[in-house]
Amino acid sequence: MHLNIAFSGPAGSGINTAWELLSELLAKKWYCVRVDKEYASVIKWNNNTMFVNISNDGKPYFSRKVQTFIALDKLAIEKISELFDLEEIIDLSTVNTTRKNTFAFAVAVEKLNLKHEEAEKMLEEKWFLDKDREWNLKALEEWIEFGKNHGWVKSDFSNDVWDPLSMQFGNWLIADGSAKAWLEFYSAYPMTPASTIINGVLKHPEITFQQWEDEIAVSMMMLGASYAWKRAMCGTSGWGFALMVESLAFANQAEIWWVYVLSQRDGPSTGTPTFVAQWDLNIALNAWFGGTKPIVLAPSTYEEAYEMISRALNRSEIYQHPVIFLVDKTLSECLMSLDVSKLKEPEIKRGEIAKESDSDEYLRYKDTESWISPKAIPWTKNTLFIATSYEHTESWSTNENPKIKVQQMDKRARKMETFKKGELKEWIAYEIINPNAKKFFITRWINRYPIEKVISENNDWWLIVMKVFQPFDKSLRKFFKENENQIEKLLFVELNHDGSCERYIRTQCWLVTDEWNEKIDHLRKFSLYPFMVEEIEEKIK
Repeated sequence: MHLNIAFSGPAGSGINTAWELLSELLAKKWYCVRVDKEYASVIKWNNNTMFVNISNDGKPYFSRKVQTFIALDKLAIEKISELFDLEEIIDLSTVNTTRKNTFAFAVAVEKLNLKHEEAEKMLEEKWFLDKDREWNLKALEEWIEFGKNHGWVKSDFSNDVWDPLSMQFGNWLIADGSAKAWLEFYSAYPMTPASTIINGVLKHPEITFQQWEDEIAVSMMMLGASYAWKRAMCGTSGWGFALMVESLAFANQAEIWWVYVLSQRDGPSTGTPTFVAQWDLNIALNAWFGGTKPIVLAPSTYEEAYEMISRALNRSEIYQHPVIFLVDKTLSECLMSLDVSKLKEPEIKRGEIAKESDSDEYLRYKDTESWISPKAIPWTKNTLFIATSYEHTESWSTNENPKIKVQQMDKRARKMETFKKGELKEWIAYEIINPNAKKFFITRWINRYPIEKVISENNDWWLIVMKVFQPFDKSLRKFFKENENQIEKLLFVELNHDGSCERYIRTQCWLVTDEWNEKIDHLRKFSLYPFMVEEIEEKIK
């Protein structure tokens, strides 16, 4: 069973309340609920729209078909009817009340045959003032009665089903996973769609948060916190990350560890910044100036967003190397009902630490067998050093000797080889669903959800999901080589115009021969909305 309900109304009208109440109510009844938030960059005279996908099979996806569309004004109907197939429109534009959001919630309650007492309890929990509760409960009662009198066709969600789930933002999961992994400092300049990580971080008083005037200041403050032995992270998007690139190069040269959360949105420049796109893979892979490239991780589910951020913090510190945690607007700002008790608790690892010494012989940039130098906790006896962006000796002194340059450059670069040997065996750098298949979708992030719905009904097609982009796991190249004759079709699915993921994987896996060119196709979407299941289905007909 899958059902899509959409709510739309003017920004500031309280339309968020309707879908929040409905989603929380359904999640408490165990249903799989996923919500996509769409809101315009230009707030005045525009609408917010929320698509609520409800299922009982754990397969969340968005669809072009909306069974019930609840609109607070005529503009909502005009805009959305051009993009989606609306089976039923409930027009609340003529309702003369300041409680249209509660009316919209009541409509959904009646449509889904939910228990009225459950809806009343949700409203009582939402509003604390007696007057607000009274007004909203009255609105709920009136519109439930209205629904009865209009003979709406209902689905039946009245039964209580198993254990309750909780609605979770992707960005909140990133914040909570970071807190569990001992994050101590977070800095950010509010920038859609990474901004709500701040809200998640502020729930954890053990994390120091600092907001600064721009992304350059944000990244440099993070660097300072890390230098002072604090687990540090920052979040940004789009051109905000471009401003941070030089600090990332500094981190590489000085071997100071930190994590950048880069949540992709549409562009270029400010573009349409509140909508989804996947444009930033190239800049994430190549954010460097003649040095070692950053580690780039890309979670593909909400659970992975929670679990992988702890690995990002661990690996950044162990390898003393920048890590980019690459997500997108859909993962950051959409919600999903989850059983949070099943999220994996992170294991905290901090790497090799320099010991106290009786002599001042500490070599911060010592050329070790693993190419990773023991780091010093501040105030440890005789471990004083200066972090420098200049080329340096093993201690820290500025040096331009060619031999020293080669030694230190090799040392920084080879840390990535250590990472590949130690981590790519433990991690799932990519996931292959049915490696014996002849036809594969290849994608990243939660593009996988609509694809998984398609492959559940079409046994000809299966799926490859990328999760670690850099360093690249060459075993994927080996997989394509060994199955070259068996594979008939590769279809790259991504939300951009330039096909950056396709180009990168084809280059890394040597999929550039005439034989592979005939097998490879792509589906690219750049119209501001995430993939719908129908778009996937139409492509493979």
